[in-house]
Amino acid sequence: MIGLIGIAIIILIVIFSIFYGYGLILKQERSQNPYSAQLKCTLCGRTFDKGKLVERAIGIEKIYYFCGECIQSLHKDYLNLNSKQN
Repeated sequence: MIGLIGIAIIILIVIFSIFYGYGLILKQERSQNPYSAQLKCTLCGRTFDKGKLVERAIGIEKIYYFCGECIQSLHKDYLNLNSKQN
């Protein structure tokens, strides 16, 4: 008898989770233009339009976004590193 009650509670929790998740999906704001999404630069954390960021995929699931200023800063650091080694 206790086993049936436990199974019923687990089933109710699963059903609740499904409906709760579906409700969260429906409440999300829909963007009019998916290409004008605002994304954060991975390095500095500032928000930019997606078109102004460089996108790099690492592996299958990780995608990093870099702004122009951070790329220039990394390039300068790399040049300074090479000049110190020579």
